[in-house]
Amino acid sequence: MFKKLYLLLSSLYLLSNTVAAQVLENYDFHAPTYEEQCMNHFNDTASGVHPINAFLLAKMTELMYLERLDYQMRYISNDCKVLDTIESTDAFRAYSVVKDTNFQIVYTERFKHYFKHPLKPAGLKARYESDKEGDAYTHFKFIHKIHTQDARFLGIKYQSGLDPELMVISTPSTIFILFRGTDDVGKNEWAEWLGTDFRINQTPAGGALAGTRIHTGFWLSFDLIRDELIETLAKFDGKNKNIWVAGHSLGAALSVITGTYLKSYGFNVQNVYAYACPRTIGNKAFIKKSKALLPNRVQRFEYFQDPVTMLWAPGFKYDYVGQRNWYDHEAAGNYKLYENTGERVVVTGPFKRYPYIDTTDKKEANRIRRNQLGGTTFIGMKMLHYHNPQWYVKATYGQLTEEEKEHLPKVDDSYPYLYSGRKDSK
Repeated sequence: MFKKLYLLLSSLYLLSNTVAAQVLENYDFHAPTYEEQCMNHFNDTASGVHPINAFLLAKMTELMYLERLDYQMRYISNDCKVLDTIESTDAFRAYSVVKDTNFQIVYTERFKHYFKHPLKPAGLKARYESDKEGDAYTHFKFIHKIHTQDARFLGIKYQSGLDPELMVISTPSTIFILFRGTDDVGKNEWAEWLGTDFRINQTPAGGALAGTRIHTGFWLSFDLIRDELIETLAKFDGKNKNIWVAGHSLGAALSVITGTYLKSYGFNVQNVYAYACPRTIGNKAFIKKSKALLPNRVQRFEYFQDPVTMLWAPGFKYDYVGQRNWYDHEAAGNYKLYENTGERVVVTGPFKRYPYIDTTDKKEANRIRRNQLGGTTFIGMKMLHYHNPQWYVKATYGQLTEEEKEHLPKVDDSYPYLYSGRKDSK
């Protein structure tokens, strides 16, 4: 019996290696030398906004999206030169090599050299032995669950979906949990929007967050992967490591919920970095719990006029979670960062309420107050590209010193591709 099991596992292992090799044959990927072990510069005990941490996590969360990971693998394989042979973004997406079925393989190949400790060597013993005591390796674990169902609204039938995706990266001292934002569920581009993002009514949370109420879609999405995440952290000895959680858009909301839940559960959550985070996450009870558990450890990052960060749901009793930090427009001073600022309000009030705004130039001061504090800013279709995760990568990179940039990855901009809503994109 044991011999048969051993042979079966051996066959599965060899098959997985074959699949990995076939997928990676699509790229001539060689890790840039300046990226080698760049996570040595990551400060895993930092709190608040740490520039290097913010940049590295923005870059790693950006590539949680399938087409963005595929593009960057091709970009680096092309000696970091723009891919000018792609007809359009739609054409590129249609023939993207990266799928959820091979995502862990490609993502691991893209980032394994970031870390000091190597992946476990090939072999059944190394593959299946305990990951806890004396483990000096880096591990990548992709968690992905799908739940869809047919629903109706005003007699119109549509597909509703939950589709959470996250990567858990474990090193000997630190665990990173990185969430993907809203994407297609199979071939349905609206299922997750309708089944997760747009379900804005609140529902009672469970487990370690009992007594609070959370955005229904966000909670159900988190609940779908909750048990597997806890099991994975236990396997990686998560109670004895610092945990960093990050995500973009929907992934940012799930990051806030996950960080708060894990801290309630007894894990050492060091920080949550939420890029392009929605404001509609939980009620006052949830915000109170999150603030008590993670003081100064939930950082929301917003870029200029990112429409997702502006959306609000009056009448649903949502409150603000964490600290708001926003980056100014690229054209207005190299992505100037305003840390721990006030939230958007309907009436902004006099300038004395916002001491971080330089009023020397009244026109510029009014622009900041209008665009970044006003709660009634009009959201138009032309603003959609500001939600692009690459703005966050570029903005965080803009906060680094020249010396820091010498030891860290570069910005691999996909422009003019993958910039939905921008008139000069393809």
